[in-house]
Amino acid sequence: MSNKIIQEQFGQAIIDAMANFAKNDIKDVAALEADEFSHVADPAMKTALAETLYGARWLYKLGLALLANNQEQFAHVRAQIVDYASVAEALLADLIVQAYRKNKLQGQRWQCKYARGTTPLTWNAVNPEETVAHTTFEWRIIVAHESGIINSALSGQLNGIRTRRNTVHLTAKVKAGVSYYAGLAKRSHAAMFETIKQTKAWSVANP
Repeated sequence: MSNKIIQEQFGQAIIDAMANFAKNDIKDVAALEADEFSHVADPAMKTALAETLYGARWLYKLGLALLANNQEQFAHVRAQIVDYASVAEALLADLIVQAYRKNKLQGQRWQCKYARGTTPLTWNAVNPEETVAHTTFEWRIIVAHESGIINSALSGQLNGIRTRRNTVHLTAKVKAGVSYYAGLAKRSHAAMFETIKQTKAWSVANP
């Protein structure tokens, strides 16, 4: 057997080992849909949420396998924060639509177009998903909090990861002087899972 073939087999063995490690102990997309996102009303959103969370967890495990640090860890953490924030943001949107259909929205902000100001929001009663799709993460956090879908502590945590997520725009990152480290990914992960927990509890309490 030539040295080239041996090197190729050795390289493939390393790749296979890393792939198996990254997938180990991670729920697949179907399990995430059935468990973490069982309370999501929109079937397409449920699948998208499960796929995004699976990808984020796979990326986390891959970073462990590669022992990512410095610039590599920067990229690793940054990608996780974006995905965890995206899951939380989309989950709030789905629950706000559910609350609208059940006449459970409370407070004032759900009637306003923006997170700040008094411009009225005209809801599409037939397709409220279309209305919520044009809102910001900040608006969704406020409306979910005012409506009792999430509590005050989680509202603060979500605003924290929202701010970090916004530094996906490098001009905002440089201006804010943001740096990324492993603790930020853990914090974002915890806030995302708390969002899953609290939105699921609200859904059960408001069938």
